[in-house]
Amino acid sequence: MKIWSNILAIIVFIGAISAGKMYWNNKVSEQSVSRPTKIEASNDTNNAENTWGEHTQNLPKSIKTKIQKAEQTKTSLKLVIVGAAPKEEVKATWGELVKKKIEDSYGSSLINVDVHEYKDMTTLQFIKSDAYKEIAKARPDVLLFEPFLLNDNGVVGIENTLENINIILSHLKSQNEQLITILQPSAPVYKANNYPNDAEALKQFAKENGYDYINHWTAWPDYRSEGILNYLTKTPGQPNDDGEKLWAQYLENYFTNSESNL
Repeated sequence: MKIWSNILAIIVFIGAISAGKMYWNNKVSEQSVSRPTKIEASNDTNNAENTWGEHTQNLPKSIKTKIQKAEQTKTSLKLVIVGAAPKEEVKATWGELVKKKIEDSYGSSLINVDVHEYKDMTTLQFIKSDAYKEIAKARPDVLLFEPFLLNDNGVVGIENTLENINIILSHLKSQNEQLITILQPSAPVYKANNYPNDAEALKQFAKENGYDYINHWTAWPDYRSEGILNYLTKTPGQPNDDGEKLWAQYLENYFTNSESNL
C-alpha cells in the first residue's frame, strides 16, 4: 500500500510540474502578443522638407507653399524666367546662371526652370508678336519677369510700358489664376536721368497690383558712381560677365538663400 502511495505522489508531482510549465509558456506567449516591438515612425517627410526648406528662407509664403505642394504631389514646380537678351555676348546670362543654381539647389524634379530671353524686345513688340502667348504655353507656376524696361525707355514711354505689362500679366493670369508673378527692373545705367524713375514706377506698379518686386539694383554700385562701370559694357545698361554674375547672385540669394562670393 505504501508503495502505491509513493507512486501516486510521484505522478501528482510530475503533473504539477507539467501544468506549471504550460502556464508560464502561455503567459510568455500572451506578453509577446500584447507588447509588440516598438517601430519608430519614418522621418522621410521631414527629411524631404529639410532638403529644400533651408533654401526658402527669403521666399514669400506663397512660393514656399507651392514648393511644399510640388514635393507632396511629386510634380515639379515650373518657374519661368522672362527678360531681355544681352546686346553683347557674355559667357552666361543672369537667367542661365539662376536656372543652374536653383535646379542644383532644389533638384529639377522639384523646381524646373525655363529661361526665355528676347533680344531688342519692347513690351509693345512682345504683345504685337504674340510672344507673351509663348509664356502662357510654358504653364508657369511662378513667373520672374524683367519687362524690357530699359528697351522701352525713351521709346514706348513709362505709362504705355505699365499698360502693356498689365495686358501681358492679365492674359497670363487668365490662363492660371494661381500664378505668382515677380517683377524686376532691367540693369542700371551709368548716370541715367529718367530711367531710374521708370524703375521706381515699376516698383509702385507691382505694389499696387499685388506683384512681388525684386530690386536687384541694391546689389550694384550706385549708378551715379564710376564703380558701376566695372560691371557694365560700353553699351548702356548692358552687364558684362561680372555684371551678369552680380545680378544672378542677388537672385540666387533670394531663391536659394545662398551667399554672394563676389
